[in-house]
Amino acid sequence: MPLFTVNSHTPSSTASLTEKDRLNALHALHMAALEPHHSNVIDSHLHSIHAIHRRSSILDVGTGTGMWAIQMANVHPFADVLAVDVDWSLWSNNHARNGNVDFAAIDVTEPLPWPRGIFDVIHVKGFLLEVPNYSRLIEKLAVALRPGGLMIIVEAEPGYISANYEFLPECLRKWNACVQSAYANQNIDVHFPSKIASSIAASGVFRPTANHQNYRLPVESYARGDIFTLAKAGQIHPQVLTAEMRKMLIRLLEYGYDQHELESLLQDCILEMLNPNSNYTQNLFAVYATKNY
Repeated sequence: MPLFTVNSHTPSSTASLTEKDRLNALHALHMAALEPHHSNVIDSHLHSIHAIHRRSSILDVGTGTGMWAIQMANVHPFADVLAVDVDWSLWSNNHARNGNVDFAAIDVTEPLPWPRGIFDVIHVKGFLLEVPNYSRLIEKLAVALRPGGLMIIVEAEPGYISANYEFLPECLRKWNACVQSAYANQNIDVHFPSKIASSIAASGVFRPTANHQNYRLPVESYARGDIFTLAKAGQIHPQVLTAEMRKMLIRLLEYGYDQHELESLLQDCILEMLNPNSNYTQNLFAVYATKNY
């Protein structure tokens, strides 16, 4: 049942927002914030490999619809891209041009199937709420990364904060506390994105001077444009916001919170964040680390 009706000033129903659309909108949103630096770092690294007439190997972890993997394969015809996820129900390879991208159904929480030092680039994005002990995942993936290889991690914190650093209203404080408790029960630290750079530095596997970016993605209270128009402008559309929080709602119910109370809390939070007088953002972190030789 939709939470809201559609008009120019209130959040719209998520009924028409498929999981594919949600993932593709998030990809467009994150790239709008991170570019051109994101591509510049990757392009520079791959150019140094291709310049010595060697094909490069790229791993995209938690690929979802495969948007990033396909874009990389199209832009870099001398790169062999492997996109992995637990299943390929959302994967779409319709726009691949060079025949250099492949998909494999792999659960990276299990022992990894690749030999040491096989990939030149490993990319992980939007995987925070899917895997326990993220630091351990980084360590496992680092084994499969070639010495001198590039590890890229892009994650957003699931909570929302005041853009003006004001005290959060009670509904958002409660929601954030519920999310933190429910995911902590599964050994997932929802604040880990802000700790990625320090975790990588502490591993001793990567060079100590990891490159990183931090952006605050604004929630758009007025839906001026469709989901992808706003995403490409670096703004969170009301439908995307609602879909993100509803996805977390499932995990909160599994933890044991009362469904009626959660539904009421969720609605209060979304109405608060989409109030025209409100100003909320979400923190996005990106880290680019080079493995030691």
